Amino acid sequence: MNHTSRDLTGQDRLVETPRFRAAFRQVPAPVAIVLVPAGPAGVTGITCTSATSLSGQPPMVLVAVDEKTGLAPLAERAGRFSINYLAADRAAWAQAFAARGRDLDELTAAVVTGRTQVPTLATGTTAVLECRTTAVHQGGDHWILCGEVLHARSQTDARPLLYLNGRYGTFQADEL
Repeated sequence: MNHTSRDLTGQDRLVETPRFRAAFRQVPAPVAIVLVPAGPAGVTGITCTSATSLSGQPPMVLVAVDEKTGLAPLAERAGRFSINYLAADRAAWAQAFAARGRDLDELTAAVVTGRTQVPTLATGTTAVLECRTTAVHQGGDHWILCGEVLHARSQTDARPLLYLNGRYGTFQADEL
């Protein structure tokens, strides 16, 4: 059953947007660049902090992207996208791609064609997932891209870039 905020009262009323955002500012998130083989420059990319695994069998991911970026329809038409999880030393890349629906121009040297003919980042990542778009769903003011993972690569000696409370940082494991 679907409810909208105007249908709900009392305990079931949706939380206010500022309170919701304040809560999620305290949840660390990995930082990724999502790339799609489309757009005026041939490749379009955005910074994303909501890309995660969806299924292990079959291997699938989901990515939530703001509808204002225009990335979801591009990924749906192209049928492919990549998720490039950034290494800790790539905060400048995250900031560069944080502009909505940014076409790649300054970082073209870092973009290469992946194993499955989807654009990926050649360096500066902890993991790269090359995906086939399987579904696109609307969720509020975002689109949810679902994709089957066709190829994955990782770099285990790189520390991940994280986003927390409006700032970029990294993770240092405790010695146990």
